[in-house]
Amino acid sequence: MVVLAWVIFYRMSLWLFAYFEYNPRVYWVFLPAGIRMISVFIFGWAGVLGLFIGSVITNEAEMSSYVIYLAAISSLAPMVAKRTCKWWLNIPGTLQGLSGKQLLVFSVVGALANSLFSSLHFYVSGVSKGLNDFFPMFVGDLLGTLVIFYLIAKILQLISFIHKQITPSIL
Repeated sequence: MVVLAWVIFYRMSLWLFAYFEYNPRVYWVFLPAGIRMISVFIFGWAGVLGLFIGSVITNEAEMSSYVIYLAAISSLAPMVAKRTCKWWLNIPGTLQGLSGKQLLVFSVVGALANSLFSSLHFYVSGVSKGLNDFFPMFVGDLLGTLVIFYLIAKILQLISFIHKQITPSIL
């Protein structure tokens, strides 16, 4: 399920936000960043594995150590963010009871972790001469995560509304 969600939102993000491409690996809006965060929060290490496989599938380059490292960063960074936020904010292992502020902090920490680790990888592997990919990637991951969180919130509101409409009230 995570692999499928990653691939769908990756393709959708490239199609919807093609104009917002900073370079072939960095986007000013990147919807799969939200899939990263939700997957790790809900599925834990199984989510990490799904993200890794999805990242390898959607990578346009040939299979190489560069692709494997990039997929590992993309899938492990949200787990680092989850663990950091659980410790820092003392939040439960599930999404239940999270405040909007906690979700925002989680989004920022997730975007920060992925953009920092990815930018360092780009620099060490010679893809980039500096950490100039950091800021656009951070913004893209943050915006993508916030869009996904917003969509999920709206879907949950719709489900709740429909449930109330079809559930008979007891007088």
